[in-house]
Amino acid sequence: MPVEAVTGINVPSPPPAANISSMFPTLEEIATCCVKHLRAGGYISEAEGKEVLTSYLCSLTSRNPPKDFLLYTAEVQGAKHSLGIESEVSRMQRLMRGSLHERVHYWTFGPLPGRAASLYDHCPSVREACAVLGCPAVVAGETSIVHVASINPVAALVASALIVHEVSKGDDADAPFVFPFLIDLPGWNSLLHRHFAI
Repeated sequence: MPVEAVTGINVPSPPPAANISSMFPTLEEIATCCVKHLRAGGYISEAEGKEVLTSYLCSLTSRNPPKDFLLYTAEVQGAKHSLGIESEVSRMQRLMRGSLHERVHYWTFGPLPGRAASLYDHCPSVREACAVLGCPAVVAGETSIVHVASINPVAALVASALIVHEVSKGDDADAPFVFPFLIDLPGWNSLLHRHFAI
């Protein structure tokens, strides 16, 4: 199983549509990595980190699991900090982006270019994994360039590594250039709805 280079998280195999629970270990690794970076940046204490991580992991098996760990954390911490969810997400993005050596850039140029279905038509195994990770992806022009969007830089890096691995599986397939981007919360929600009807 390949490992994402920046975070050290194992790149999951895409789940069959009926077995999304196979991605739970990856979601746990992403959340644990996020907590580590949020603690290092002073956003949460050790006790808060343990508490939010435990409650997030329990919520993954609920009827309506959270769409992303950062969104879940923003909902929990927003009440404590008297800030809106969007402001909390933005704070965490800035902090985490710096601690990840700015490997994930902000997308501030309007909607991501490309058709939502083009990558998923080319490589159907990627669609479910991107949906579970909360990382919509589009082919930008050619099949060799893919943009991945998320509110969570760790999830974006893992999704990017998964896409490279899945698209380049065939003997004659070339690995695409995959660029992970952070986007704001309203843009992310819009992309999730467009790509996965979430």
